[in-house]
Amino acid sequence: MKIGSKHLSKPDREQQIVDAADQLLREVGVYDFTIDQVVAYLDVAKGTFYKYYKSKDDILAQVSVQALTMLLDYFERAVASKTDLLQATKELIMSCYEYYIENPRYFELIIYMERPEFSSNVESYLMISQRLRDYFTDHIAKCQLEGVIRRDINPIYCTYMIWGSCMGLMNFIEAKRLFIEDIGKINRKDLLEVYTETLIAGMKA
Repeated sequence: MKIGSKHLSKPDREQQIVDAADQLLREVGVYDFTIDQVVAYLDVAKGTFYKYYKSKDDILAQVSVQALTMLLDYFERAVASKTDLLQATKELIMSCYEYYIENPRYFELIIYMERPEFSSNVESYLMISQRLRDYFTDHIAKCQLEGVIRRDINPIYCTYMIWGSCMGLMNFIEAKRLFIEDIGKINRKDLLEVYTETLIAGMKA
């Protein structure tokens, strides 16, 4: 599908490229996504793309702003109106699973961006990543102040530990789904709930 338009302002052209990349990501997935597809979809010269983004990683970082903003929304909804902070923490961790189930292409993108070779300094991506980290860290710190999570745990370390292990487990579940569900007869959600309960037990004051 070609949707090129030759006379767009710089902000409009940049947004057009992001929207096209987002659409293609949802259709083909991050591992089959290419700059050539974006160029063909928009019916523009490849040089036009490179005026705005230096690489595949840069455009994916920009697309990830929407994906990560959506994940932050999941976090906020998970803890909204919760008076039991430990239960809120469980819901916060499990919201990652809900996100993974409901937005598989975005989850795939987030996992892709966790690779050590991924490289991008797109400012909006760095900013939303910081907001996500701060939200989780602030929640852990609040739990410590209320005496429900051990105070000897560094909240930032705790955030990275949960993020890394949670994303790693869900990526493992996705990669081994046939073995886990069909052969092992293990329910994915049940496995994540056991993981969450184990984490909480280790952090509980």
